Amino acid sequence: MSKSFELVDIHRCFKQGGALLPVLQGADLTLEPGEVVALLGPSGSGKSSLLHIAGLLEKPDSGQVVIDGAPVSLDDENQRTRLRRQHIGFVYQFHNLLPEFTAAENVAMPARLAGVSRSDALDRASLLLGSLNLQDRLTHLPAQLSGGEQQRVALARALMNRPKVVLADEPTGSLDSKAGGQVAELMLELARAQKAAVLLATHDLNLAEQADRIVRMADGKIQAN
Repeated sequence: MSKSFELVDIHRCFKQGGALLPVLQGADLTLEPGEVVALLGPSGSGKSSLLHIAGLLEKPDSGQVVIDGAPVSLDDENQRTRLRRQHIGFVYQFHNLLPEFTAAENVAMPARLAGVSRSDALDRASLLLGSLNLQDRLTHLPAQLSGGEQQRVALARALMNRPKVVLADEPTGSLDSKAGGQVAELMLELARAQKAAVLLATHDLNLAEQADRIVRMADGKIQAN
């Protein structure tokens, strides 16, 4: 089976005062298509930095990001933007929906940015929202949706372009247990159906236990359970 995504020997340091603070020290991770991996670790362990690098939002000091067997040219901002748009979906703790656009328009946005026509993008957005039990919310603005509904819209947006990998950073952290459980179940079901690998950073052990595999951040590296 081909690998969806790899992080190879990732190093990242930040300046703190006059000193360098190492955050990632040779982190390695491989994700297979359709695999859900939960990433655990205390605050400050480097989970967010790892997700930002995995999502091509920032560059590591050294190491490689590999998508479909091809190393990403991390110094090429245009390539990083193109690959991020085509192959990576993001789900955050807070939904980050655009308030002036409807649910369907928010979901369609990644496809529109990738050059898909408005009608085709909205058709797929409607299908995705229907699969998340939001078929009656297509024309609602974010302010008209509950927190759980907003996060399901954000999930549909992340899956809009059929990404190779979905990066989820505390996706249920702002929801109550019932809504969070519903979002988590739908997220994992739909991502697996699309054969998207999922890297899920969470403090929620119940959510982590639904993953295929759990890994932990420790001393700037990723350690399997």
